[in-house]
Formats: sequence, C-alpha cells, structure tokens
Amino acid sequence: MTQHTKYSGTSTFKNAHTGLKVLAETGHKNPNYVGLSESLKSHKLMHQVWQGIDATQVWDCHAHIVGSGDSGTSGAWITPNMDSWLHPILKIQKWFHINGAGLEHKNEDNSFVARLAHLSSEMPAGYKTMLFAFDWAHSEAGQPLKENSIIHIPNQYAANIVAQHPQHFEWVTSIHPYRADAIDALELAHAQGAVAMKWLASSMNIDPSSPKCTKFYQKLQQLNMPIITHVGRESAVPGGDLNFNNPLKMRNMLDAGVRVVMAHCASDGVDKDFDNGNKVVTSFELFARMMDKPEYEGLLFSDISATTLFNHAWVLKHVLQRTDWHHRLLNGTDYPLPGVFPLVSSQQFYREGMLAKEHVPFLHEVRKYNPIMFDFALKRLIEYQGQSLAASVFETRHFFEATKI
Repeated sequence: MTQHTKYSGTSTFKNAHTGLKVLAETGHKNPNYVGLSESLKSHKLMHQVWQGIDATQVWDCHAHIVGSGDSGTSGAWITPNMDSWLHPILKIQKWFHINGAGLEHKNEDNSFVARLAHLSSEMPAGYKTMLFAFDWAHSEAGQPLKENSIIHIPNQYAANIVAQHPQHFEWVTSIHPYRADAIDALELAHAQGAVAMKWLASSMNIDPSSPKCTKFYQKLQQLNMPIITHVGRESAVPGGDLNFNNPLKMRNMLDAGVRVVMAHCASDGVDKDFDNGNKVVTSFELFARMMDKPEYEGLLFSDISATTLFNHAWVLKHVLQRTDWHHRLLNGTDYPLPGVFPLVSSQQFYREGMLAKEHVPFLHEVRKYNPIMFDFALKRLIEYQGQSLAASVFETRHFFEATKI
C-alpha cells in the first residue's frame, strides 16, 4: 500500500552527538586484518545472512575506485588539496578513505585493486562489485575543469580493472553530458561492457534538467543503460551547486524513459520543493514523492548504499517499512565507506532496536577483516518493527545485466 508521509530528518546537534558516540564505540582506525577466520566463516549468523540468497545474482551496485595515479598507468587523479592542511577537511577525508580501503602509502592504485580483489574472493562465488569511473567537472561549454574537480577516475582504468579480475568486478562509466564527444564516449563505454552510468551532478557541474542533456538521455534510453545519480547533500566529494542534486531535477531523465537509480535514497540533506513554492524540505521527502508516482514505477529505483551511516538510520527505518518499494531497491556498499570505522556502528543499530544484541560482536569482528562482507551482513540482519529487506534487494544482477542485452 502506498503511504503518504511527511518526513523530517534529525537535527545537526543530534547528528553531532550521535557521531561522537559512534566514534567512541568504533574507534577511528580500521585494522584491515587479512583473512576471515574459520570461526567467522562457519558462524551461524554467517549462514543466516546468506540463506535464501543466490550469490551469483549479487552485484554491489555502488563502489568507488580509490587511487591517486601513483602507478603511472591508471590515469587516476585526486586534487592536491587533499594532501594539504590548508584544506583540513579534504585531508582528513583522504586519510579515512585510504584507511577504510586498506591502502598502502605511495602504492594506492595497486593496493586498492589487490585489497578489493582479496575481499571479493572471500565472498561466495559469483558475487561482484560494480566499480565507478568518475569524470571531471566540466564548464557550460563542455570543457574539463581540473581545477574545480576533486577526483578523476578514467573510464579506461575502470574497464582495465574488470579485464584483470572479471570474476570479481563489473564497471560503471562516467561521462559528462556537456562534452562534445559525450554520445561517442557513451557508445564506446557500452561496447566495452559498462553496465551503468554514474553522475554526481553537483561535483561534476551537471544540471540534470538542462536541455544540454536531452540527446544524452535519448542515447541512454536506446542503450537501456541505467544512470546512478547522487541525490541530496554530498559530503564526500564537495563543491559545486548542491541544487543540482535535488531529486526533482531528475524528472527529465525519467520522462525520457531512462532507468534512474537515485543513490542512497536521498538520505541526507534538504532541497527546495519546486512544486510547492520552493519551500525547503528534506531531500528524502522529495525522493519519496517521486517513488510514489505511478508513472515512474518501472523507471525510478534507488540504491541503499550509505543508508547505514550513523546519521541516516531514520531514513533506513522508513525504507524498511516501505515494503512496496523493496522490489525497486538495489544494494550497494559505497565502498570504501563500510571500512571507515566512525561512519557505521552496529552498536547504534542495536540501540535503535534494529539489531539483536548477539549480532553486534559478530558484525564487529567481520568488519575488521572484510568491510564488504560486514556491509552485506549488517543489511541482511537489520530489521525494524518486524520488517527486513527483501532478498531481491541484494540480487541486483538482472537489473544491470540487461544493459548488455
């Protein structure tokens, strides 16, 4: 049954208080141990989280490539500001991402691939991770703006990682629609096996409602390629116009017949409600309104990545209750975020009444060794008022593999 609810997020003060409590519980550093123990592999809860799941159908649909280009061959790039205390937030973010991904100092490119391939090898056979490319910010004229970009992960680099480890990975292209070669680049990415398109509109300087995107949407629809687009506030890759992330800005994509995956269920931030005098409401309220529109039933989807962050539990409670949405939800980890210890606390979900007490020590130990297994197990064990996530939320392969047909 469709539910019409007014949603309100938690206050900044409450988020800060919760964040400090989570930090005290988790610590700030991931030990990145190697090799799940036999006791964890054979644990009764490990069997429980995989029961009823076909691992060959499980594709993590939201994972980031972390790299600096230090291999000399990847073409990956991060802003030098992330290495400067003149930009303390960026520098701290980089440290947490590197620690969360278990990277080696001055060997970031190669250690990222090696670490994630190892973590994937501990998942049941058939499990795959979809790795995101990430295009430059571009000007209105379609020129790359390196000085306005935070990261750049070339399409070819993402494709090359998949070619090296096809048993573990798929890849997602990222192409700015204002580029003069955008259509050609999209066709090439599709031919090379990309299973989706990734945008972060604010950071890339993309107005999704702009007529400049029209032909690009038409090509996406022709190729049956879904777009995974961030909605709501963005903190990990700051900069740009946050208004571009307004869920209502995505209507042109949907009206063009493109399958749209709104990342994170718009679980953070506020936006202007264009339909009601531009009053400011939670981004989640606008997302929910669009999910409830019958005409978007077969087009609008969402991934649940980052919904387990300490300040997003209120959204996850709503999502668990909206069982009428579950067939349109897709699991993603937002890797490396599950490995960033201060961001997620199983103890917090126990306090929220969403986990049993016995789940907490199991999840705590799994996370030290394998954050993607932890993310999967946490989401499989979480429930609220008797509702848990359907198995279909995790069996996402069919949705993305359709792109290749």
